[in-house]
Amino acid sequence: MSNNKPMRIVVIEDQIMLRDLVTTMASAIPGISVVGEALEGREGLRLCEKEKPELVIFDLFLPGLNGIEILRQFGKKNPKTRFIAISANFTPDSIRELLELGCHGIIAKSSSASKLKEGMKEVCNGSGYLCPMAASLLRESHLTRTGSGRRKGRLSNREREVLQAVAEGFSTKQIAKKLDVSVKTIEAHRANLMKKLDARSAVELTRCAYEMGIIELPARYVVSDPANKPREV
Repeated sequence: MSNNKPMRIVVIEDQIMLRDLVTTMASAIPGISVVGEALEGREGLRLCEKEKPELVIFDLFLPGLNGIEILRQFGKKNPKTRFIAISANFTPDSIRELLELGCHGIIAKSSSASKLKEGMKEVCNGSGYLCPMAASLLRESHLTRTGSGRRKGRLSNREREVLQAVAEGFSTKQIAKKLDVSVKTIEAHRANLMKKLDARSAVELTRCAYEMGIIELPARYVVSDPANKPREV
């Protein structure tokens, strides 16, 4: 969070009690300012386009326009905005799609209020956050997927090194220095990885790295342990 000005947040949730809870909890976090609330998807998208918030907290299933479409449409035009999805009905496919589209936090409605607050803080501070249920769904989905082995075989050793570095959050310049090669070489490797893995973003490359077993869990995502102590992975 910026030390100079508060992070501006929009909350889009059709359940009024939960929306009020999210708004109240967010407003209580230092450095956060809730600038708008919406109960419906299209209204929420218009609000985002008007306010240009730094963070959008949205329900996955909204009347009028679902949360994934809000993320897809607004996120594409505003790549610096961060997003947290909340839902009572996440599936492995919906979690993967959210990650592919660049969602930074995924929190089940069955989570405690402390987990919700923890997730908001982590995302506002630049990390990502998967609640325990979302992490479990993603892990179980990984164990049943069969395409990852074929993907891994298509990459060279250096490409796997670059993919891991990207998934761990290193910039192109940092990777070049780490591997002692030129920036142009790393840019070429990233372009090849995007093409080979049919990926469109660093977030999607991170998901590929997880599915291929290159990283244990999606990089930069924090998973809470049963003792309520977040650990970064």
